[in-house]
Amino acid sequence: MPRKKSRSTPLGLIILLILLTAGAGFLIYTTWNQLHNTPYYSNKPISEQEALKFEYVFKTQPEPVLGIDISHYQGKIIWDRLELQIKDIPVKFFVFRATMGYDQDKLFDEYWEALDTMDIVKGAYHYYRPNENSTKQAENFIKNVNLEKGDLRPILDIERNSTVQSQERLRTGILNWLQLVGAHYGVKPIIYTGDTFNRHVLEGNGFEDYPLWVANYNPVKTPESDSWTIWQFSEKGRLNGINENVDLNILRGGYKALESLMID
Repeated sequence: MPRKKSRSTPLGLIILLILLTAGAGFLIYTTWNQLHNTPYYSNKPISEQEALKFEYVFKTQPEPVLGIDISHYQGKIIWDRLELQIKDIPVKFFVFRATMGYDQDKLFDEYWEALDTMDIVKGAYHYYRPNENSTKQAENFIKNVNLEKGDLRPILDIERNSTVQSQERLRTGILNWLQLVGAHYGVKPIIYTGDTFNRHVLEGNGFEDYPLWVANYNPVKTPESDSWTIWQFSEKGRLNGINENVDLNILRGGYKALESLMID
């Protein structure tokens, strides 16, 4: 008698079931991860270098004060889940990008209003576009940012050379922005810039009286610019309530140094 053929599961169906199972597992994992988004690095694998850097910074700097800065690139903040703490270290200042060139950051107003209800020092910065008019950029910041007593001084973020003017003219424009904004708020603004840009463009050219906030992500190493007040040492921080990485900053000198940067 002829034997009956045994039924076997098609290979294509097996592969499909495996892919569906893997996809479901990944979806469950990512959903859980978002719902239990833990502070700083814990929900993402990091290099040993980054972990060492965080420990190094807070062990070696005198009276370190932790702060973060963000822009709309970090997306919407889930305010009822926001935890202003990283590895048991409280976040003491929170800085937002307010304007860039002639434009306004689309989430600034929401961020600024929300932080009014929180016990933290808040600040606003302007991203300087080196090919745009410095006076109009200053007017844009002044129009959009209402700084009050206890807020950080206005901050100018300058990181790039111009493609339409010389470095000398760029420095003149930067100084013009600082003077216009400083006169409006009655304080000297803070300059944020990269370590290399500071050394090659700003240092020794009349900007020494402005507090320096310098970015340097080198592993376990302080900035080459010795005169820094704030050091942005990482761009890979994590906070509950913010889904994307945030920049991490340290201010040396304790709360008195932070107070010296506030509007009084």
